[in-house]
Amino acid sequence: SPCPFGSSRHFRGCIHLWRELCSKQPPGDQGLEEQMGCCASEETGIPAEVAAEPLLESPPEESKEKFTVMIVGARGIRNTDWMPGLGKPDCYCEVKRGDKELYKTKVINDSMTPRWAEEFEVLEFEDGDTLEFKVYDKDVAGSDYLGKVVMSADAFMEKGCNDVFPMEEAGTNIKAYLGLKIRVQGQKEYPPGPPPKFEVTVEKTEGAQEYGLVIDTQDQKNLQVMSVDDGAFKKY
Repeated sequence: SPCPFGSSRHFRGCIHLWRELCSKQPPGDQGLEEQMGCCASEETGIPAEVAAEPLLESPPEESKEKFTVMIVGARGIRNTDWMPGLGKPDCYCEVKRGDKELYKTKVINDSMTPRWAEEFEVLEFEDGDTLEFKVYDKDVAGSDYLGKVVMSADAFMEKGCNDVFPMEEAGTNIKAYLGLKIRVQGQKEYPPGPPPKFEVTVEKTEGAQEYGLVIDTQDQKNLQVMSVDDGAFKKY
């Protein structure tokens, strides 16, 4: 007679019930199988029609990143290797979430504007957590601390970020910056950075003989002067 549970596909949901019922019947009692109208496999106790088909297991869920971070580079840092013959700092950046270290960049040797452009993924990040980026100068014995940037979730979790952030504890009268990009789930690309066109005001302090501009070249892009307003700088 046909199986009361229909096809093997419908029977899958009753396999555990079948095993339990078969385990309770007296040894050698075949009445249950006859009542059910199915033939059981000797090895599994599961009807042969079902036992012939392997049970499908759900694939394990892959852990998805909450967001991806790129440490672009730093500028404006103080020169801790200021003594003659020592050159410039050998910089690296260390990232922590609380007490847990998440990432450490390679060391960029002999540079005041280290550029890493290194990415890493963050898989765990809870409400109230912060990302702490600390920049160091690696020495033969230990490292010199150059400053840090601390970011909370509200600074990037909604739309990501792409900007240059001022570094805390960079030193007296030191204005240092760290370039960071963050893209969150659903974003294939990092958000656009600051606008490429901007205005610069040039001033000459009292007693200075020349004008000058300090240009940040760490993003390796070109700077084109579109126009210069009338005034002393244009005449210069």
